[in-house]
Amino acid sequence: MSGKKNEAARSKFQVFAAGHRSEITMGGALVILFVILCIISPVFLTSRNMTNILSQVSFTAVLALGQTFVMLTGGIDLSVGSVLGITSMVGAMLMRSTESVFLAIAVTLLLGAVIGCVNGLLVSRFDIPAFVVTLGMMQVCRSADYLLSGGHAVNKLPDSFRAIAGAEIAAGFRVYYLVIILLFFAVHWVLSNTKLGRYTYAIGSNVEATRLAGVNTKLYTLLPYIISGLMAAIGGVLMGSRFGAVDPNYGNSYEMNTLAAVVIGGCAMTGGKGTILGTAIGVLFMGVLTNGLDITGVSPYWQGVATGSVLILALLFERLTNRKKV
Repeated sequence: MSGKKNEAARSKFQVFAAGHRSEITMGGALVILFVILCIISPVFLTSRNMTNILSQVSFTAVLALGQTFVMLTGGIDLSVGSVLGITSMVGAMLMRSTESVFLAIAVTLLLGAVIGCVNGLLVSRFDIPAFVVTLGMMQVCRSADYLLSGGHAVNKLPDSFRAIAGAEIAAGFRVYYLVIILLFFAVHWVLSNTKLGRYTYAIGSNVEATRLAGVNTKLYTLLPYIISGLMAAIGGVLMGSRFGAVDPNYGNSYEMNTLAAVVIGGCAMTGGKGTILGTAIGVLFMGVLTNGLDITGVSPYWQGVATGSVLILALLFERLTNRKKV
């Protein structure tokens, strides 16, 4: 009897391992990187540095959730960083003029969702490639950010707004870290247990077959872009609250960071494959790598080389893995 149970357990593990090869591989790489940095630098495994890593990855993590949704459909959202920038700037300027934190946050989130909706409509209704649409939106939002602000930061935001990101559960562990962790669990549940999640994967795997099965593919292609815009706006709220000011450069290069994290986590560029667990691993891997390069004194220019190299290697691994399956 126990033999059958062990055999069933092994079978389940084999199925899990086969379906999560990328996550297991990158999880192992994350552990190895973590151990190496612990050996190289005595500063790395300190509570202060661990909270630094959490702070560094927190904004990328929120944006990566929306990017995961979009990439699972076979799309891409290159505008996430610029959407974070313009939404946070609009919210900050509104906050300064009205002194209403609630109104400013509501408008910020609504603007993010609207921008995501525009992206999604252009992709789903007009069949414009997502790369082109979101690249254009990235430029529009970034330019609008500078035009609205005149290139100047909005400072001295209300203390009640700063308290959102400033509240702590324990020394160094902020409340919004926990909120982001809960967001990951919530998105994982949505992708695993809801119609939206099932159709998102189905569209990424074969959009035509999904359409012939009676699914409104245009709607379920649109929704991930709205979610991505909303997540970018949430990131803008958290960043503005964290620093107590909003700079027109907020969100610069976040497109690369989120794309790298999601791809490293095993999300296929062609869609239909990827998990929130993988995205979490990818975000942490990028955060630990960047932090490790910082504390070991590596030039920021080489950090870009490291990030790009890891992204290329992750794509190569995905391609070689898929080729073996065929």
